[in-house]
Amino acid sequence: MFATEESAATYAGRIDHDGFAVIEGVLGNDEVSTLRQAVETLGEREEVLRRGSIYGVRNLLEVLPAAAEVAAHPALRSLVRPVLGDGCFAVRGTLFDKNAGANWSLFWHQDSIITVREKRETPGFSKWSQKAGVWHVEPPHEVFEQMLTLRLHLDDCGPDNGPLRVLGGSHRCGWVDDEIEDWKRSTRETVCTAAAGGVVVMRPLLLHASSASASPSHRRVLHIEYAATDLAGELEWNTRISGA
Repeated sequence: MFATEESAATYAGRIDHDGFAVIEGVLGNDEVSTLRQAVETLGEREEVLRRGSIYGVRNLLEVLPAAAEVAAHPALRSLVRPVLGDGCFAVRGTLFDKNAGANWSLFWHQDSIITVREKRETPGFSKWSQKAGVWHVEPPHEVFEQMLTLRLHLDDCGPDNGPLRVLGGSHRCGWVDDEIEDWKRSTRETVCTAAAGGVVVMRPLLLHASSASASPSHRRVLHIEYAATDLAGELEWNTRISGA
């Protein structure tokens, strides 16, 4: 993805400073088309239908082999390695599909939940819940400081498709629940539009939001989270997918 070590270092520095970047053309048209076809089969899978709508599928890396494969794709890993190192691995995947039949908006927030294999009470980990048979927990913010999220677009996402909006730099301050209004006043938001095959790279602690789509067309995003370190104590990531 990056022609030189210097360009990779510049990219990593931008992620550290701003908390995000939009990289176009990460996957080609044929690869994106194959992924779209795979996503369309989710409606035929009993484990997905049993757990709810196909417009917001949790545990995507477990239920869709094509998603697990793309999480290990060299082009995607090339966006993660400069930030997290060569030992990075995918830990969670989610499908988001805004369209005329399933539309929503999200208020400003930070990602605050990870998924683990088993519930094991551990200092600093709280707000345990079980969704779709998987344990979810809020870790210390230091865990998210060592993670990176890639949002791979399967459809063109313009200003009318409910794109991600972010407040650059907000990821550097830990949990900012009580400071969101201050960040909104002091920081100009960036709208992260992207063409199909493009990727929005972001730190999970970056304040982000999105509006409902004003277009009837699909806005499908594969949201893939990466880490590079083990969890504390006896906790284990629910999923762990490394490169080939």
